[in-house]
Amino acid sequence: MRIHSLSIALSCSLLLAASGAAQQPSPRKGKGVTPGAARGAEGHSAEAQFSALRQRALGLILQSAADADALGDRGAAARIKAAAADAAWEQEPEQARKLFRNAFEEALAHQREGKGGRREQLTPEISIAPPDLRLEIIRASSRRDAELGSQLMEQYMEEKRREMEERRGGASGPVDAAFGKVDAAADELLTISESLLAVDRKAAIALARRAFASGVPQSAGYFFMLLAARDRDAADQMYRLALERLLRDEAPVPGQLLLLSAYPFGEGQVWVGGGDGLNSYRLEVPTGFVVDERLARQFIEAAFAVLTRVAEADLSGFPDAEARRGSAIFAVRLLEAKVARFSPALLPQWRVLAGKLGSAGHRLRELDRAFEKIAEARESDLTPEAGERIKKLLEWAEKTSNPAERDDLYKKAAFEADRVGEGERALSIADKIGDAEYRRDVRSTLKFGAAMRAVREKRFEEARRLALEVESTEEQAYLFFEIARAALGEKDRGRVIQLLAEAERRAAAVPDAAGRLRVLLGLTYLYASFDPPRGFELATEAVRAANQTPAYGPEQARLVRASGGRRGRGAGVAVAEVEEFKPGKMLAVLARTDFDRALQLAQSLESKPLRLAAVISLCAAVLGKGQVSEGR
Repeated sequence: MRIHSLSIALSCSLLLAASGAAQQPSPRKGKGVTPGAARGAEGHSAEAQFSALRQRALGLILQSAADADALGDRGAAARIKAAAADAAWEQEPEQARKLFRNAFEEALAHQREGKGGRREQLTPEISIAPPDLRLEIIRASSRRDAELGSQLMEQYMEEKRREMEERRGGASGPVDAAFGKVDAAADELLTISESLLAVDRKAAIALARRAFASGVPQSAGYFFMLLAARDRDAADQMYRLALERLLRDEAPVPGQLLLLSAYPFGEGQVWVGGGDGLNSYRLEVPTGFVVDERLARQFIEAAFAVLTRVAEADLSGFPDAEARRGSAIFAVRLLEAKVARFSPALLPQWRVLAGKLGSAGHRLRELDRAFEKIAEARESDLTPEAGERIKKLLEWAEKTSNPAERDDLYKKAAFEADRVGEGERALSIADKIGDAEYRRDVRSTLKFGAAMRAVREKRFEEARRLALEVESTEEQAYLFFEIARAALGEKDRGRVIQLLAEAERRAAAVPDAAGRLRVLLGLTYLYASFDPPRGFELATEAVRAANQTPAYGPEQARLVRASGGRRGRGAGVAVAEVEEFKPGKMLAVLARTDFDRALQLAQSLESKPLRLAAVISLCAAVLGKGQVSEGR
């Protein structure tokens, strides 16, 4: 096994200094060393040894941060330096501040090089964007020092202003023509604003204002609801700003108006139609949301002005003229009931406006079908009893002649039955799905969810049975890991050992090397917590497997569950971060038993980013409280 030495000179000098101060033999392997664990000279010796070990750990953390400069990967260097800063904060706060700042600079450079926003393709239909590393560092530093976090936030906002200026005027990408052209930076800025709300609300609102400067981003409704959950007045103010922006547009896009049509009424879904199909966006309405009738009327007045402008405009010069008119007709029909409720005096003029817009020509059938779908969805949402909702979904499934829509309705009914605890009924409904691959996928998703519920409710045998019926071998192995972890909490050691042995067998069958490694790391973590000798055996195997999987990094410590729709339609994905899938996590537990042995394993990792991250993680455990043995 290849051993990489980190800061040997520093470590040795620290140990020699410690040994000169305390002329006592080292503790035996496996024995803990804790300050105050013994009395008199023996207690003084133990305390000195523990202090020396902590100094050694601190030195390794700082050296690992310095070694990150040679990685050639600014993103990895930023993560390692931020982790080192967090780990060293209590002992070296000033040095830790410098590391946080340096990590942020690395993250800025990483983003400027165009490497920070690359999407990862999880399936042929699904890709995900990575988290913004700059925001991760701001959050970590803010937890340690609010002023430092605020300073980094100012740098971040300045950088976003620079990025926005560079990208201003660019199209936001291939989207439905009904939404019009919104500045390329707007959706990104609003997404960042959402993530900032829990960290710095003032900065989040400032970024959101810039996002609405060029139009209404598609995620607007979600943002308003998210902000309203924290600050309703701020959300209403931002909403009015978006309305005013839309009204200033000489050629307003009806689809952007529709994106604003749910918030003032406290509705959990946005509908945009009349363009290239029917678009739907789910929103999470805050608990206790109360409709402000003044805001509702303000939206209706703005809608009337926007749609009147569309009706009276000469759209012949617009390439998306048909989509604009179709969306306007859709909006007039969709909003009429709200006009009747909140602004009844406007209703006669509203109907005159509908006549001016015309009938939508050959798109009339598409619009009628769109409103049928909306009515079905609303009826399902408004049905108070789950049984009635399931009944309606099944009725619609049996009536439709479209096989794809039928399968989707069966899936919704199955998931609804599963949501209310009718697991067997959910599976029987799923069996009605015509597409065999889609049917297997839905059944497997239901089984996984049922197994996780059984784990939480400590029904371990049932969880095991359900896990065996899940299609994905990696998901099976993960479920056995979760069952074993829960059983360990119940101090059922015999069951835990059986489950872990079965999880090992399942992991061996996972076709993907990274998937096998993930499960092995999780199993090692569990063994380390109650059977350190076996934990070290598996840790050695895990390090060997990691060295054979060179692409594996800390960011892959997750379980990705892709749920495809019928022949690729309606695909979805669930990504769960799992800390136990990081090598440093299990080595940190083992370090409390034998620091040197755990450190040697960490230094045996051939991937330098993984190695440095693991060293920092296990040394951070030493700096925390608890029994630790050097194991010499």
